[in-house]
Amino acid sequence: MNTTSPSWTDGATQLPPKTVHLRTGWGWRAAAREHPLIGLDADRAPVPLTPADGHLLLVAPGGHGATDLLRTLGAQALAGGQRVDILDVHHRAHTWARGLDGVRHVEDPERLHRHLVGLAHQARSRAAAGVPGARRLVLVENDGTTQALLRSPADPRPNGTALDALTAVLAHGRLAGIQVVFACRELPPPLRHIGRDLFTTRLLAEPAGRTWQWTGPPGAAAPAGHSSRPGLWHHLSPAGLRLVQAAHLSNTDAATLSRPAPAPSRAAGPTKESHL
Repeated sequence: MNTTSPSWTDGATQLPPKTVHLRTGWGWRAAAREHPLIGLDADRAPVPLTPADGHLLLVAPGGHGATDLLRTLGAQALAGGQRVDILDVHHRAHTWARGLDGVRHVEDPERLHRHLVGLAHQARSRAAAGVPGARRLVLVENDGTTQALLRSPADPRPNGTALDALTAVLAHGRLAGIQVVFACRELPPPLRHIGRDLFTTRLLAEPAGRTWQWTGPPGAAAPAGHSSRPGLWHHLSPAGLRLVQAAHLSNTDAATLSRPAPAPSRAAGPTKESHL
């Protein structure tokens, strides 16, 4: 992996474009592809989320744009024919997806546990059989959901807590056609020692200190700088480290993109009455 730390400032020549909107300009052109677009790098090259990228971890303080990116990825996945699960115990962040076909909202902590146990079982069985199911994107919202994963009651059965079940989904889901996007303000303690293994791709808002220690390449120095610009991420993958400006969709645009276009109606042919 290329672990060279980028040295950058707010100069226009060194940063991605300030906005990447999927309905106009560079973002629109880059999004007309097979896989959901994460954003654009400093060269305006598209950074997609493909099955080969594995699970995606977002670590950022509140207000940086994690919810915005979850919405943008989810809407694109739905438009591409994937199913989308939205795990959001505060059920405030993703009103754009209400009533859409192909979306499963999980808002209650108890249902969250049961849903993840079911997904874990599905992921294990499909991975073992070598027969992945239909593509599925699981969005784990930051605000409150991470805490609910940690607070779920212990159960003596396999996947005894919600976080245990999520770990099983992360471990087996890739072979089963399940991809997870997990947003958090800080990586939960049970995932810190395995975060690099479970999340092939990481988006980090401020990758210094403990965040870099848990998610950066072992032995590599943290990036030299960071920016408070919302939606600007350090994108870390097996290919190396680069800056990416996340793509953006409003709630209204996300809902519109997610709904399939109505089939064109066939022109009505002449009837007997029309000749009278």
